[in-house]
Amino acid sequence: MTMYKILHNELENEYLIIKDGTNFIPIDARNRFYLKFIQDVVEQGYDVVEGPNVVQPSYAELRAPEYPPIADQLDKIYHSGVNAWKAEIKEIKDKYPKAITGRTDIGPLPEWLYAAVDNYRFNQQLRAYVEASERLAQHQLSTTQERIVEEFTINGVIETVETQSFIQGLPSDDPRVIEDDAERAAAQTVVDNTPQNVKDSINN
Repeated sequence: MTMYKILHNELENEYLIIKDGTNFIPIDARNRFYLKFIQDVVEQGYDVVEGPNVVQPSYAELRAPEYPPIADQLDKIYHSGVNAWKAEIKEIKDKYPKAITGRTDIGPLPEWLYAAVDNYRFNQQLRAYVEASERLAQHQLSTTQERIVEEFTINGVIETVETQSFIQGLPSDDPRVIEDDAERAAAQTVVDNTPQNVKDSINN
């Protein structure tokens, strides 16, 4: 079901989005309605948006630039006769018959839309990857975490700082462990399925 329509102003090469035939949405990444538009396309597919109208020229519009100037046509009649002139004009008329009525077609979706959808998906994958990585970095409840104390020398004085506290591992049948393991498995799946270019973007 089409929810959005894209309009294109050819004179200024500007695009505009209309939702449900009435609401205009500016193409602005800071606009919440535009962001919702991109989200809808990502989640529901490109079928929710229709490309801009393309008005095809009529036979009269196609013929006009190919007709010789009137002076040249009169010259043709004078030197070659009416039949020669008719033959030349008939070629143009046959090339563009009256069946060409100037219909309106639906044009392709613009490239900027595909780029915006790709960028949205990339950011979604990046956010999910970061969240999953952070979840995997958390202490696993079924594993005992040993206490770690590190020494630092500050102004000639040795100081000890606990950088990791002791946490006793829980039994594997503990509901908290079961939930923890399920969340970690889901997070690992996200990490495994994240495209390499998304992972690489964090280090660049």
